[in-house]
Amino acid sequence: MKKLICIMGVLILTVTGCQKQQNESQREDVQYAVCRQSVLPKELKQIIKEEKKEACHFTYSTQDYTYYVVGYGRQKGKGYQIKVKSFQMDESHIYIDTTLIGVTKEHQKEGTSYPYLVLKSQYYEKDAVFR
Repeated sequence: MKKLICIMGVLILTVTGCQKQQNESQREDVQYAVCRQSVLPKELKQIIKEEKKEACHFTYSTQDYTYYVVGYGRQKGKGYQIKVKSFQMDESHIYIDTTLIGVTKEHQKEGTSYPYLVLKSQYYEKDAVFR
């Protein structure tokens, strides 16, 4: 009986792993633009101003576009960059993977910053998954 349960467990893990790999290969890249603050809708600017003090991620949509905001909260120093590792979609989700690129200890002495990134794409009626 235990042997049967172990075999079924391995079988389930194998099938699940194959399914995940298959789903990731069915994703396609999303066309996007990195937005400067000067071109953002007024309401979005206000939301970012309130939210950027803490790590955050959210979306803001208009009739034509969706803005994806990724913020890393308060950081010591200035000069941080945010790299978009991937921006993809499948049938039901948008997947955004970003990383914060740090600064040297010398730059960390230069005050405080609130690094965030705003990506703009056409409007999709899909949930966003941030990594």
